[in-house]
Amino acid sequence: MNMNRSFHFNTLQHFTTGTTGPSGQRVFFLQFGNPDDLATLQLEKIQVHALAEFLDQLIEDVGPINPEDIPLALELVEPVTPDWVVSSIGVAFEKDKSEFVVVAEELSDDNEAAMAQLHLTPGQVKAFIAKANDVIRAGRPPCEICGDPINYADGWCPCSN
Repeated sequence: MNMNRSFHFNTLQHFTTGTTGPSGQRVFFLQFGNPDDLATLQLEKIQVHALAEFLDQLIEDVGPINPEDIPLALELVEPVTPDWVVSSIGVAFEKDKSEFVVVAEELSDDNEAAMAQLHLTPGQVKAFIAKANDVIRAGRPPCEICGDPINYADGWCPCSN
């Protein structure tokens, strides 16, 4: 992993999420950048879900979104090699610019943690929310009793013990 690489994109063409690995053992990624400068961060499913949920709440206050602003390419670009692992994510909406700012911080033991600051259009955010929801739903089905994901190998949940 390429540690301590910080990213700052005022404009970017690619912002998406996706996974590698089989259901129940998936690894989640946030990928962003431009064709000649892509970055990939590893994060937890709960972080993807929380980011999509929070962006979805914020986007309700944005006016109509130009359909031409919504990106079509939302697949992860190979090779999917994380630059670093995310510890925390913050989001802000800058009303005067009508843009979202996502800031991710590296999970690090030292004071030299890398950061990623991404400026996104409402269309990019809308597309990301839809993609994130698809990725989250594509995992293991929830247990009908407790709602936690059931064991991918045998369909069993510990709560039924």
